[in-house]
Amino acid sequence: MKLSEEQRDEILGLLAEDQVRYLKEEMKRGKRTVFANAIAKQKGERVPETATFEDIEQLIDSWVLVGYTDAGHVTPELKCECGRSLRHQYHVINKQTGAEHKFGIDHLELHTGIDAKTVADIRSGFSQIDLELDEILLKIDAGWSIRKEPLPPFEHLTLPVDIQRHIDLGLPLLERQIARIKTLLNDYARVRRQTYIESRPVVPNVKLVPQEEPDLFSFLEPEPEMEPTPDPAAVFGDGLSEETKRAILGYLRDGVQSSKIIAELLIKHGKTSDSRFITGTPKIVVDVCWYIESFIPSEQCRLISVEQNDRLYEWCGSDK
Repeated sequence: MKLSEEQRDEILGLLAEDQVRYLKEEMKRGKRTVFANAIAKQKGERVPETATFEDIEQLIDSWVLVGYTDAGHVTPELKCECGRSLRHQYHVINKQTGAEHKFGIDHLELHTGIDAKTVADIRSGFSQIDLELDEILLKIDAGWSIRKEPLPPFEHLTLPVDIQRHIDLGLPLLERQIARIKTLLNDYARVRRQTYIESRPVVPNVKLVPQEEPDLFSFLEPEPEMEPTPDPAAVFGDGLSEETKRAILGYLRDGVQSSKIIAELLIKHGKTSDSRFITGTPKIVVDVCWYIESFIPSEQCRLISVEQNDRLYEWCGSDK
């Protein structure tokens, strides 16, 4: 069900200040991500589903959405470049030319020259963001409680940041977030089962063999030399050149979190070859993750989350 602006405002008025602030900020982030995703795909870039707009915008050299204003009502103080008063205003900048525009959604194609299909994708994505807000507000209006959801206990799970934030703020979970929890529970159960199976003792088939006569001179043979244990930090990302390693650290320090986006940036900027698995994932992403995670023990970097097809990191080094 799609709510009117008035209905949204009415339900939002019932919420605590931190809840409203979070929902509005998430709407802005969601729309920036939708916009960046559409532009990146128009340019043929490969974008993982978990990528944030900050990461995606690293791949884009044309239009980016840098601001979105909701005035609360249509006001002459917020205008489209055509002169029409707005409630919702979008602020875009072209990273190459520096061109800057502020407009209503209806004039996105007119002011930017973005092709009609991409504009349609952006509008569709924006509508989906609005519908997710409506889903949350309708659940609030209906007295939603997580205890009413048919979910087994999941306190033992490490939840994605967005889900944990909803729980911390007492906001309803979206249906897609509930589905994600179910997937995490299934994954957890599968790993537990596999661990149990692998930990069970294996009873070997005992085969009797004639006992050999001991070699009386075996004590004279030297003990076999033990292979030295390599230093993990020395081998992580060992297949990467020094230039590539510097580039990876540069992307991390710039705030890029997605290992896949980092791999795509390395390819885009000529730091590595465009070699991919059959799924389209860059092969270098494996070495990228190994190298980044070599900084975790020293607390220069931390693993934010492990997604199904990506790993997200945050650089914590003092030279950020």
